[in-house]
Amino acid sequence: MKKIIIRLMVVASAFTIFLPVCVSATTLQEYIDKVNQYQNEVNEANASINRTEEEITAAQNAITAAQQDVKDIANEIVSLREEIDESNEEIKQKSLETKQIFQYYQLSQGENTYLEYIFGADSITDLVYRVSIVEQLTEYNEQVTKELEELIENNKQKEKDLNKKTKELEKKQEDLKVQIQKLEGQVVDLQEGAVKASDQLKIYQEQVNYYRKQGCKPSDRIGVDCAKDNVAAGWYRPTVRGNISQWVGWTSVNLDGFHYGTDIWSDRGRSEKIYPIASGTISAITKDVYGALIVIIYHTDMNGKKWTSLYCHLSAYNPNIYVGMKVTPNTYIGYMGDTGYAFGVHLHLEVADCRLYDATDRNCSTWNKWTKYIKKRYNNGFRGAKTLLKLPSSWSSR
Repeated sequence: MKKIIIRLMVVASAFTIFLPVCVSATTLQEYIDKVNQYQNEVNEANASINRTEEEITAAQNAITAAQQDVKDIANEIVSLREEIDESNEEIKQKSLETKQIFQYYQLSQGENTYLEYIFGADSITDLVYRVSIVEQLTEYNEQVTKELEELIENNKQKEKDLNKKTKELEKKQEDLKVQIQKLEGQVVDLQEGAVKASDQLKIYQEQVNYYRKQGCKPSDRIGVDCAKDNVAAGWYRPTVRGNISQWVGWTSVNLDGFHYGTDIWSDRGRSEKIYPIASGTISAITKDVYGALIVIIYHTDMNGKKWTSLYCHLSAYNPNIYVGMKVTPNTYIGYMGDTGYAFGVHLHLEVADCRLYDATDRNCSTWNKWTKYIKKRYNNGFRGAKTLLKLPSSWSSR
């Protein structure tokens, strides 16, 4: 009896070893749940963006007001300088008038002449009259001169104050500009290929719609029970003619110090067609935050490994492509261009072994995760398209 039990255990163990292992796969319902989750995140992000944009508007209005203040102050300074010049001229005129009055009475401004004039009186009445004239003229001249000199000093002090305020306002403008730059950096991720949160959600929803059209039910495992991908039998260059202008990697040129894709240009410019680097399924047709036309394609290689290729700056899409369309290396998806943030006509090609904007991909479900993953893979030796394709410095065939 013991021998029979032992034999049965051995057979059962052997049977277990040769049973296929159940590979975990994502169901459509899980995908739908992820879409709902990201919808909430998008709502929160949009609320934050709205607040930030309000701060940007307030800062821009403050800059406009500060600029107007600077102009007003500059005009005020000009007016003050004109007033100072007029005051100086008025002093000269008043001094001349006083002198002329004394000359009219045949007087000079010396004390002896004052005395001669006063004591030349014929009577007490005349004496009082002459003393009064001299006192009035002297007081008038001194008072006018004093008032004008005080006006000049006040104007000079005011001009200093205004100049100081102008510098303060100019400093305020610079501080506000820096603030706006920081705020704008919070609104969008300044990286080539990045899409807005709302567009990212749209991509997720389009994929769910695609899986439903493929007959996937909520309980179906995507890629196992339905929506099986066509396998990438090989990797091809994305253009017939091409030249490399920049590789993946760390650089001082890009905003965050890293270039996430391979840049390819062609002497045929916008007439150069763009092709998938392998067979796959179009997962998104969209634009990045700068307005660059983008196509994103999912691939599965012969070993079942998942990949994503992203084609950025297209001048135009192939009008016949659509999300969910199965493509081959011979299906052109658009034309080379310079849409968005681009210096010259070229193709920006990003490639990674994950699924960008796949809500269930823990490495690349969002743009930030995608960029972090590409950096991580680069530091581990992966060089994007160059690792998969034969990319010389230039070529004239695929």
